[in-house]
Amino acid sequence: MPVYKDEARKTYYFKVRYKDIYGRSKQGLRRGFKKQSEAKLAEANFLIEVANQFSSEATIDDVFKHNIKHKKLKPKTIRRRTNEYNLHIKPRFGQTKAKDVSTQQSVEFKSELENNFTSMNSARTVYSNFKILIHHAIKFFGLKVDPTLAAGSIQRIRPRINFIKREPFEDRVTELKHLYYEELARLLFYTGLRIGEAMGLAWEDIDLDVSQLHVNKTLDITTRTCTTPKTAGSFGYVPFPSFIKEMLLKMKKESAEKIYGFHDKLYVFGGLGPYHYSHFSKHFKRVFPELRIHDLRHSYASYLINKGVDIYLVKELMRHDDIKQTANTYGHLYNERKHEAMSVFD
Repeated sequence: MPVYKDEARKTYYFKVRYKDIYGRSKQGLRRGFKKQSEAKLAEANFLIEVANQFSSEATIDDVFKHNIKHKKLKPKTIRRRTNEYNLHIKPRFGQTKAKDVSTQQSVEFKSELENNFTSMNSARTVYSNFKILIHHAIKFFGLKVDPTLAAGSIQRIRPRINFIKREPFEDRVTELKHLYYEELARLLFYTGLRIGEAMGLAWEDIDLDVSQLHVNKTLDITTRTCTTPKTAGSFGYVPFPSFIKEMLLKMKKESAEKIYGFHDKLYVFGGLGPYHYSHFSKHFKRVFPELRIHDLRHSYASYLINKGVDIYLVKELMRHDDIKQTANTYGHLYNERKHEAMSVFD
């Protein structure tokens, strides 16, 4: 072991080279040991600390960068988490060493989020991302104690589901005059697709013979490039009613007549390039100011439930990962129909 005697000071020291958690070459040097055995013991303890991959100098900034780099995240998720980190977590904890984050700081941060956010679910998301960093520090940086444990979590508030019924939707959707915006809104309402899934559709994804479409990608509305769907469960085949089939047949015929060299890899909504989300959103808001585009997906589910479709089938049509997600989101609609169910005994 590299333990040396300092002849001038009549003491011992050790000097070792090692790589830190980032793979950077470092040198460890400790002086002032009166006995050679003390220097050897200190060196052994130092090497154990290095072997445990604990960097006492690692800040929350370091942990965040390591987490983003080593997690398999979509570009959209990286952008969202980076924005949340820079806006809410970094100003308070960025330069704080991970080992120095205290329970009291965690409690204060949680309270600050709860008091300053109008949406508790948004506050919960930020605090959950902070907890992710703490857990990452425990797993990869050797942090021994979780300072967020005693602070608890921010309770999830079930969001209010907003939807529009079929009749008022049909009364107003025809006001979307621009491009195929009316057709896009109809597809969303009658299939429950997410907007990115619909805007990412190519003609090759639509089987008009069996009246179904294949969801295998989604459009990132910021970069306007296609990526994998939201979750593993989002992949799948989605049926559509006969009048949507007629609508798509008409669109395909018109597109083939307008676009030179038309082929099935072209976008259903946009041809050579997908529609711009912001432009569609602006037109949508003029016609449906009380709705978000995603509310058409809720409207689809609500319509199915009100028509008596079983919740397990709704789960499959919505492509949720599990039945709990469907029940948590739409279970109250089934509760409202409890008394209707009693009619089977009449």
